[in-house]
Amino acid sequence: MKQETQITAALGMFDGVHLGHRRVLQEAAALGTCNVVTFASETMPEKQGHLLKYIYHDEQKRRLLTACGADAVFALPFGEFQNLDGEAFCKQILRDQLHVAHVVCGEDFRFGRRAQSTADDLVRIGQRLGFQVTLVPCIHDAKGLPVSSSHIRFLLESGQLTLANQLLGADYQILCHVVTGQQLGAKLFGVPTANQTFESWQCIPRRGVYASFAEINDIWVPAITNIGVRPTVAGADSEPVAETHLLGFNGDLVGTLLPVTLCKFMRPEKRFDSVEALTVQMQRDIQARKKLLTD
Repeated sequence: MKQETQITAALGMFDGVHLGHRRVLQEAAALGTCNVVTFASETMPEKQGHLLKYIYHDEQKRRLLTACGADAVFALPFGEFQNLDGEAFCKQILRDQLHVAHVVCGEDFRFGRRAQSTADDLVRIGQRLGFQVTLVPCIHDAKGLPVSSSHIRFLLESGQLTLANQLLGADYQILCHVVTGQQLGAKLFGVPTANQTFESWQCIPRRGVYASFAEINDIWVPAITNIGVRPTVAGADSEPVAETHLLGFNGDLVGTLLPVTLCKFMRPEKRFDSVEALTVQMQRDIQARKKLLTD
């Protein structure tokens, strides 16, 4: 039974909030009031010397963490804390600010300046500062590989959406405001789309066509989403964009925060010789999407 008086901290980047992260959150939430301590993704372009492309932005991460049992999410600005060693981080954040009685993290967790402190160091620091530590073992996939955000990024970028969704514990989702596009879908093809752009630091799924669902007023509308640079009409140098056609929906979505979940990779992006050839393919894609609803 959850002990409401005890303050527990769940530590990690939690990018994607995948199955391993969910196990950490489950353990932390069972112990007491669960405070997630993480870093704001946009403030941390590198991790252990490697450039990162994040699966989700901070608002998506916050929503998922809350749905998984977090009572509060503290997304710290990385630049303000990056020079703290492990013990100073624990003293300033975990003990003095959050007053935690228990800390939960993965057994491979690293923290402090240049990620020099390990999960075992955290246990020893906790003993000195007066909080307990639970280390959660890594979760492995069906092939025995550790479930990790980096592996899920690889799966998304290579179009292995089904496996990525399994390891995420929920279907991958695009969550951002709909922007005004060139309206080429409606003008050239009679297929209006809701356009969403990606941030420069985001992991972008493989370019191509996906079966999807869009959520409008708590109703999930079947849709088809193209992620890519529109090589037939815009040229290969364009920035990738997500264009979603909602089946049977004709409303104006510009400016709305639209959740779009991707459930199946249908085909890769392709440049067609003419607009007419692309129009024919788009209608084939729509029919294939409708067929998935009845299979």
